[in-house]
Amino acid sequence: MEKAFIDLILENLYRPLYGLTVLVALIKYPKYYNTPLKLFPVIAMYTFLTELLGYITKNYEVYDITIFSAFVAHNVIIYNIYNIIFFSFFFYVYWSYLTHPKYKRIILYGSIIFLVVTIANVFLQSFILESQIFSYLAGGLLILLCTILLFLERKKIQERQGFRFEGIKWISIGLFIFYAGYLPIKVIRYHNYLYKINEYIHLRRIHLSLVCLLYICFIVGLLKMKRKFWILSSKRS
Repeated sequence: MEKAFIDLILENLYRPLYGLTVLVALIKYPKYYNTPLKLFPVIAMYTFLTELLGYITKNYEVYDITIFSAFVAHNVIIYNIYNIIFFSFFFYVYWSYLTHPKYKRIILYGSIIFLVVTIANVFLQSFILESQIFSYLAGGLLILLCTILLFLERKKIQERQGFRFEGIKWISIGLFIFYAGYLPIKVIRYHNYLYKINEYIHLRRIHLSLVCLLYICFIVGLLKMKRKFWILSSKRS
């Protein structure tokens, strides 16, 4: 009974969090419009609309409407494209925030590897019909690396410049928690898919918990944004 109650909360909480993230991102936009996160509202809105369409097509008989029937028919490819855009956006964000040349090169080379893996994945799995597992794993691992590099660099920044990282710090915490927890689930789901094994309910429960934590951290990060938190540091030799 307790687990059923938790599942009910999680199933009805994560989508409103998407919408709340979009709302907060738009309200706080003047605080970060001139930062690398300036396109964040677009990504947040894209996520919200994608999930909303997925919910509608799954729970309501709307298949006779062209836009929804198209979504149902191309559900997987829409998420595959979304993942590439999502990862690429955050690679750019972290590359822009970091100032150490070595860290920036790591992200650049990592992004190239991600691109190569994404292209190769198309030949291993159907981009239209199957979730691109190798591309997703490469992107998720690079996101984890990006967050680690950000915190390593932040330790070296003078305390008086710490406000520069206040917003991205919470966003990074959310991304690290999510991908550290979800990448193993992604591998397990792929294994279950290959061997036709039914998914255990606890995987869904953990997944939704991670999604909620991710977007709560996004919201906290946006709320902590400061108008002058972005300072272009001089290039290091």
